[in-house]
Amino acid sequence: MLLLASTMTVLAGAIIAPSLPGMNRHFGGDAEVAVQLVLTIPALMITLFSPAMGYLADRFGRRNLLLVALLVYGVAGLSGFLIDRVDVLILSRAILGIAVAGIISISTTLIGDYFNATERARFLGLQGSFMALGGVVFLNLGGALADWSWRGPFLVYIAGLLLLPYARAVLYEPSAPTDTGNESGAPLSPEPFPWGRVILAYSLGLISMAMFYMVPAQLPFLLTERHEVSGTAIGLALSTTPMAAAVVSFTYGRLKPWLSVSTLYVIGFVLVAIGFSIVGYAHSYALTLVGVSLAGLGFGIFLPNTNVWLMRITPTAYRGRVFGGSSSAIFLGQFLSPLVVAPVAVLLGSLRDVYLAAAVLCLSLAVVMAMLGVTWLRHDDPLTPARGQ
Repeated sequence: MLLLASTMTVLAGAIIAPSLPGMNRHFGGDAEVAVQLVLTIPALMITLFSPAMGYLADRFGRRNLLLVALLVYGVAGLSGFLIDRVDVLILSRAILGIAVAGIISISTTLIGDYFNATERARFLGLQGSFMALGGVVFLNLGGALADWSWRGPFLVYIAGLLLLPYARAVLYEPSAPTDTGNESGAPLSPEPFPWGRVILAYSLGLISMAMFYMVPAQLPFLLTERHEVSGTAIGLALSTTPMAAAVVSFTYGRLKPWLSVSTLYVIGFVLVAIGFSIVGYAHSYALTLVGVSLAGLGFGIFLPNTNVWLMRITPTAYRGRVFGGSSSAIFLGQFLSPLVVAPVAVLLGSLRDVYLAAAVLCLSLAVVMAMLGVTWLRHDDPLTPARGQ
């Protein structure tokens, strides 16, 4: 159930990505920025409301809040099929984002509540894999529906309503935490709250999601500029990134005992840098697919790596708030992505150069994380109970 709920977050934006060109034509050629806000405004709402959802989950419980979030999600998402004004559509997407804030924050928190330390790395890897696979399925479905009508992808949001009875039947409220220790068993007092590491994890989540969202938010426009492509072809191109990410996330539980958190970040940023470089230089549709696939391998590392890291260092009593903040940071990156890319594209002259600049940024981050791995973060390695700490 928690894995299925996690796929709902992918639908928040990715499902309508193939509709962006058609939506832009429907609302007028000068509405490109507004249309991109339709894609990303849920991310702003997730950013604003995830901390509050995390607090409410810690204070009042998880189960009922998650059920309400699924209901609002389904209704708000489906409403886009009927709306014919871009401002009202943006409003409905904002409500959808509030619901997603509850779904993603509470689902991740419940993983920490339901599973022990040994199982969490594997399950968080599966969560990342399900989210990525959801992207594959929903992006291709969205592309096919977008060929029928730009409104078609909004019908897929009925999944939230269909999942609701199952969620009500199988979810249970976890017992209140009786300890204030973190994942390693260390007590909250006198051990200080790891503000520095939490802020670093949030920052990496924001940056990685901003770059990830360059694929659904920018690649459709890059492809239509370079090639004659259909909505189905765009959906296929967009789905290669989450497909590759799913493969890596699925194997994360096996990789983690052998590699440190900093090493995994380095590998992820290097892969994204190579992939984005290929996208920037590619002059064929096929080579573009190779680039976004390689980037997807890197993106598949980031989410489970960040969640496992936070799960281990976070005191149990603060888990909901910490993961609410993590969701906020990640989706702030999603919201900011097109807003940052637009002026950068004007400055550099093309979307092609934006992808190349992002590749340089990824290489820089790989160097930074490699240095932190042998200095400040060296005591975080390894993060699994089987190998110490």
